[in-house]
Amino acid sequence: MHLDYRTSKRGLAGIIFLAVTFITFACAADSTQNQQAASSAATAPESASNENAADAPYSVECGQVNDAGEPFCYVDGNTYVGWRTFHGFCHRCHAQDAVGSTFAPNMLDRMNQSDMTRDLFVARLNEGFTGQVGVMPPWKDDPNVRKRYNELYAYLRARVSGALPPGRPKKKPKSN
Repeated sequence: MHLDYRTSKRGLAGIIFLAVTFITFACAADSTQNQQAASSAATAPESASNENAADAPYSVECGQVNDAGEPFCYVDGNTYVGWRTFHGFCHRCHAQDAVGSTFAPNMLDRMNQSDMTRDLFVARLNEGFTGQVGVMPPWKDDPNVRKRYNELYAYLRARVSGALPPGRPKKKPKSN
């Protein structure tokens, strides 16, 4: 079979059309998911928590408003580092604010499963995970992630509990 310039040009145009269509639908699905997560967090009470406050690995104080009138939350140092680590390494697949994507699960749902203990969380990070759609790589050999397991866990538990809404939290200033 011989392809000339016109045939390959039509084929390339078809591939580009399919790619743009796929990306458009994927972005629309992610946007809808992010909007749903944001609206459910906006309606959650500020003190919502499924965990005993004494057992929670995080501290969140919401209700502050910045100079532009936008609300934000203060979090403890560990939770803030967890947010930074998640958005530095994990959000590429699990999406901003851990709400999931077309190829990686919603971490809020995963963390809320009854069998997701801290030990299982660490094991999944260390060993990776093979799911129905893709594969999460093991993180045990990456010192930038491995040393932040506790912080990642704190951030995700704060998101799961409803105490921390979507968006960038602020690190709580140290009191004198």
